[in-house]
Amino acid sequence: LADLPQYLGSEAFRQFYEQSPQETEAPGTGQTTPTTSGQTALRIRSSWDREAVSLKLKNAGFGRGKRKAADRILEYIEQHRVIALQDMRTNGIPASVKLAQAILESNAGHSKLAKATKNHFGIKAPAGRTARQKIRAREYKALNDDEFVYQSPAIGAYNFYDDNRYDRFEVYNTVGDSYERHNRLLKRDCRPGTKGCYSWIWETYRVGHDYDITPMAHIYERSSHIAPEEFFNGRTTVPYYAAAAAGLKMSGYATSATYHKKLFYLIETYELWRFDLDLIKALNGNG
Repeated sequence: LADLPQYLGSEAFRQFYEQSPQETEAPGTGQTTPTTSGQTALRIRSSWDREAVSLKLKNAGFGRGKRKAADRILEYIEQHRVIALQDMRTNGIPASVKLAQAILESNAGHSKLAKATKNHFGIKAPAGRTARQKIRAREYKALNDDEFVYQSPAIGAYNFYDDNRYDRFEVYNTVGDSYERHNRLLKRDCRPGTKGCYSWIWETYRVGHDYDITPMAHIYERSSHIAPEEFFNGRTTVPYYAAAAAGLKMSGYATSATYHKKLFYLIETYELWRFDLDLIKALNGNG
């Protein structure tokens, strides 16, 4: 997929990051991204084709069980691609990466946690002072949800066993609120090189290019314990979405040893990269 960005000129990618999307309107047909304050409506010609992807998976040998799981993922993409595109337009986080994370973290919206909390990104509510004291004393049954810290637009915390029996996750009124909270988490000001800092990823690994992940992997290696060549089986120069997936892993987004590879698989298998390119085309009048 490294050659795909050649379908767009380098000028289009430059303009996406340097001009104001709020002042851009593009022609075309396809889905429409909703507007936020100051933005114009945007029509996007989508190159993503659900039926074509489904046929590709069938021809690749997906059996009935795997096709059923794939259909669930494809349905999730259909339902949430517009909000992912709007988030990319507003915040610069690739729609491909956002959708892949949501699919993985929420089991395409079907996990017990996602259904109970509308939390599609596995965002935890950290323990407050009282909760930390109880955890140190192993008084887990004495913990209360309101002793955990959640941030707007979350409305509460929910106990769900993940890494620990006392883990709490944020609760939202809507899935859209979950996406907004995810934006804030991934874009908050922080110092690159520190665990839980993700904003550097979107500035460092921009849509449409291949990147060598070695420099940042070395910076994070002390905390991630992953050498640059260990992320993708010896490859260190990878497409932007793979680099972003590695960035999330090295920054500590998830504990799974293969988190980045799963994101990479989802983006390539379900051709989520098409949304990134389609949006840039539309914003630059080539949609």
